[in-house]
Amino acid sequence: MHILYLHGLVLLAKWLTRGMVILQMGDNHDNENHEALPQQPPSLAQAVAALIADRNEQTELIRQLVQAQANVGRGRHAPPPPPAETDYVGFLATQPPLFHKADDPLEADAWIRTIEDKFSILNCAEMDKPAFAAQQLRGPAKIWWVNHKALLPAGTRLTWDEFVAAFKAHHIPTSLMRRKMAEFLALKQGTNTVLQYAQTFNQLSQYGGFHVDTDEKKQDCFRRGLSTKLQDKLALTTCNNFTNLVNKAITQEDATLAHKADKKRKAPAGSSSNAPQSTGWFRQGISRLQTVLHSRAVGSLDHHSNNSSGHPVSRHSHRGL
Repeated sequence: MHILYLHGLVLLAKWLTRGMVILQMGDNHDNENHEALPQQPPSLAQAVAALIADRNEQTELIRQLVQAQANVGRGRHAPPPPPAETDYVGFLATQPPLFHKADDPLEADAWIRTIEDKFSILNCAEMDKPAFAAQQLRGPAKIWWVNHKALLPAGTRLTWDEFVAAFKAHHIPTSLMRRKMAEFLALKQGTNTVLQYAQTFNQLSQYGGFHVDTDEKKQDCFRRGLSTKLQDKLALTTCNNFTNLVNKAITQEDATLAHKADKKRKAPAGSSSNAPQSTGWFRQGISRLQTVLHSRAVGSLDHHSNNSSGHPVSRHSHRGL
């Protein structure tokens, strides 16, 4: 860069020197008397040619200076060199989780997603990813991996996609996925709050497959699982997205509960306790009436029994009746 600047200064000095020589030649011609023959001054064509040559040199100098400046600018903003490939120690520095076994398919899927998140911030070679992930397997999962590698041809190195496919095929079988999908499709709010229902819905929706592959389908599944009362309240409500639908369902549920509480608070005092008490009195009256009727019926049977046995009935006994 400094050399280009020095070269430019040299060219500029030459241009100025040449211009001064031409001017000096013109002055000498004017000051000389006819004592001697003056030096033949350059013709106009020669002077113009000299100026044009100097101007071309100046233009080239400016071009070189601009080009040098552009090169310096590109050097300052040049992208940094790619980072070195991450080794296993660098991978361990991200604290990847261990995996033993999956009682729930979501656990296996969550582990794969976490490992992929670790790889996204590292510069791991594609063929190193399966080896790094396999080092985090323990127990039954480690035994599966050892047996799986034994079935492969000697020297085979799996890509990450191949490792994921084999891992999911073993730990997330298709039959279990179908069972979870059926559980998701049968999910209802029941006695749960909207928030509790939404949390379970979000967890099981990972098994929903094409039933929830768009936001519109996800909203439709969520609506069908709500209580019939909330479905009626939200029937004419349009929501921009699933989150908006959940918020509106929670708001509607809160309003319904508040209305019930206010209605109960405004009910007449004791109205709820009088009904059971009145019912109790009525039942007691019926019971007493049944007792009296039963006693009279027993007395009448005794009277007929005495007449049939031939004993005379006293006059006082008739009066008592």
